[in-house]
Amino acid sequence: MTDTDKTSLALGYKATLISSVSDVTLAAVKFAAGTLGHSSALIADALHSLTDLATDFVSFVSLKISHQEPDEDHPYGHGRAETIGTAVIGAVVGVVGLWLAWEQVIALEQGSENRPTWIAAAAAAGSMLIKEAMYWYTLAIGKEARSESVIANAYHHRSDSLSSLAALIGIGGAAMGYHAMDPLAAVIVGLMIIHMGGKITWDAVQNLMDSGLSREELAELQRIIESVPNVLHHHDIKTRRAGRDVFIDCHIQVPPRISVSEAHNIAETVRHDLRQRGAHVTDAMIHIDAEDDSEGGRLYQDQRAVVEKAAIEILALFPDVRLAEDIVIHYFLKNLAVSIALESENEHTIAEARRAAVRIKNKLFETGIVTEVNITHHLGIWKKTNGLPSA
Repeated sequence: MTDTDKTSLALGYKATLISSVSDVTLAAVKFAAGTLGHSSALIADALHSLTDLATDFVSFVSLKISHQEPDEDHPYGHGRAETIGTAVIGAVVGVVGLWLAWEQVIALEQGSENRPTWIAAAAAAGSMLIKEAMYWYTLAIGKEARSESVIANAYHHRSDSLSSLAALIGIGGAAMGYHAMDPLAAVIVGLMIIHMGGKITWDAVQNLMDSGLSREELAELQRIIESVPNVLHHHDIKTRRAGRDVFIDCHIQVPPRISVSEAHNIAETVRHDLRQRGAHVTDAMIHIDAEDDSEGGRLYQDQRAVVEKAAIEILALFPDVRLAEDIVIHYFLKNLAVSIALESENEHTIAEARRAAVRIKNKLFETGIVTEVNITHHLGIWKKTNGLPSA
């Protein structure tokens, strides 16, 4: 686990612990005040705060799982644990809201004679202020820790703050003689909770369905890719989220006749820059293209065996001429280019090398798959000195 992940986990735990303490305290205070102050809306609000304990537990567990290192069964890590935890939080919130609303609809039908007191009003006002403060605190921690479940918990605090506001309005109305306003406010509280739970669940489900980054975030990633030297073009960029992690797939076009190692180095540079400068990018899969194939085209199967067989058959007729190095094959959408280096030991065999080159060219063109042949000739026996070739 990196230092950043450890910091993220510690921040998430801290926010969840503070949330749990505040939820227990507020639930007890509101339940007592609702009972003593004769307010069904405040009692419903207290039960709402009590459900936050369940979501705090889910947040804690999903945080712990999501920060585990990748393993054989989870090679991309455990980031989706947070997304699943967030969906569970949303579902719990929605079910509780539905139950509270239904209970108060029944109370409305039966008629309510409750006349809430100032105790209930004071508790509702205090809860509203505390929960709104908890919302802003938890939201800031969730964004800093890149934690979906902590952010979901923040919105749960906001729903509690709004429900306390609705309860306060209902209590005030009932205290003035409008007895139906207290259970009516409780119904409104329930509907608010249902809405918040649905939103939390919907966002989590979208992430489980591999939703991509926003246009603004995607544009920033494209700028990073384009800033890497020798990236001529890029296309088919795809992103997906896994909890706090972002994964990227992308095609980049590089100069067509550079070495494999240079092309690989360019791709690794793109990958490195995306991970270092991109918004929460955990990893990137970079596909290398020798030309723009975004619209498709002709694809070749491996033809090395055919090309080498043709060259070797011709060189068997010229004993003093041989391959100076491995044959290089370039695969393009519309042509297959072959580069061959021949060598011979002295000037007397140059003519043979030329005749061999012509025969090899003709032989390769006869295959019907090769459209370009480049043959060079090296005079003398090449030896390696200190890792560098010299004549």
